[in-house]
Amino acid sequence: MGIKKSNGFTIVELLIIIVIIGILAAITIVAFNGVTMKARVAVIQSDLSGATTELEMYSLKSSSTSAYPSNIDDANLDASPGTVYQYTATSNSYCLTASNSGLDYYASSSNRVPTSGVCVNHIPSSSGGNSAPALPAGYQAAPVASGASTNFNGYAAVQPITCPANGGSWIKVPGNSLYNKPNGFCVQQYAAANVGGVATSQNTGNKWAPITVPNAITAAGAVDTNTHLFTEEEWMTVATNIAAQASNWSGGAVGNGTLSTGSSTSTHGGVSFTLSNGQAIYFDTGSGSYYSSNEWTCYTGPSASNCGLAAQDQPKPGNALYTDQFNLFTSFGALPTTSGYYYGDPRYGNNALTPFVTSTRTKGLGYLRSSYAAGSGTVFNFSRGAWNGAATSGLFSLYMYTQQASFSHATYGFRAAK
Repeated sequence: MGIKKSNGFTIVELLIIIVIIGILAAITIVAFNGVTMKARVAVIQSDLSGATTELEMYSLKSSSTSAYPSNIDDANLDASPGTVYQYTATSNSYCLTASNSGLDYYASSSNRVPTSGVCVNHIPSSSGGNSAPALPAGYQAAPVASGASTNFNGYAAVQPITCPANGGSWIKVPGNSLYNKPNGFCVQQYAAANVGGVATSQNTGNKWAPITVPNAITAAGAVDTNTHLFTEEEWMTVATNIAAQASNWSGGAVGNGTLSTGSSTSTHGGVSFTLSNGQAIYFDTGSGSYYSSNEWTCYTGPSASNCGLAAQDQPKPGNALYTDQFNLFTSFGALPTTSGYYYGDPRYGNNALTPFVTSTRTKGLGYLRSSYAAGSGTVFNFSRGAWNGAATSGLFSLYMYTQQASFSHATYGFRAAK
């Protein structure tokens, strides 16, 4: 009797079959991924082409001096699910970035052909995309709250990933390169209270006052690693962001109505403003121990002296002591004796705010009181707010009058930033 042969596969044959199946699967996956990628690219390019057509139609119909919408909200561009736009415009030009599923393409008024990458100062997709450099370590793309605007010069939608664990409640502030803060920072949500010797942001308790600037610098620096007294550049980043949000204006649109100058209620925190990322920051009002109507800030620009500025380097008020802040400036808030540091003008290229640069001091926009004296080397510190007086208060108000290093007052507080 002969040996019956098996009809099954040998080990070698099975291995060959498995390898062949693997090769076919890999080819299928590569082909599928290629088709998927082409589809994604087609979607984003189609969105950009459609959006640029909408912008050009807007330009043809526009009866204003601006050929294109001033911000992404006014542009109201159509987009496929998952496509997110970033938009920068001047009166006669624009650049538009579209991002979807990690891909970034852009087009502009000078070149409407969708091109891989992002516009200058726009933020690449967090997943990288084709050409996107990684965000700085410790930072992330900042979200944009529903209905919020990020349209002001130098805006970059970047903010820290985390804020300090100590010192009470903190908020993340999106960056603004106009004030040398392109990646944003963290700041205490409320003016600091003294909780066991730690400057703490909270909605209860008396503020930490009276306190001098040197002591505020020390207290703010002791809150957490690398924290410091809230600087002028940081204040202006927050104030300009606030002024760019329609929800903060009484008329429901930027430049329409007024910004709040404080609250007459006894609620701690007084008045709140919402930033473009949806986070709220609180400012106090009143003169009682519960409030911090004025806040110390640290000026770190040229000619700075321990957070202060010599009288001879201060801007000269329009009259003997004070003026509406915006009658002074012709260069969007630049300190006249220096360059690159801004502290007063909220226009940031937004024409809607132009009528307010000569406003009476009841708009919540600004006020300047300075001890300008030609040739005087006396150093005065920066004080912000004055929320307890409607005629002298506002986001952009600045006092440099009696505030020397030894000065303290019951209404003066501070907050830390990082």
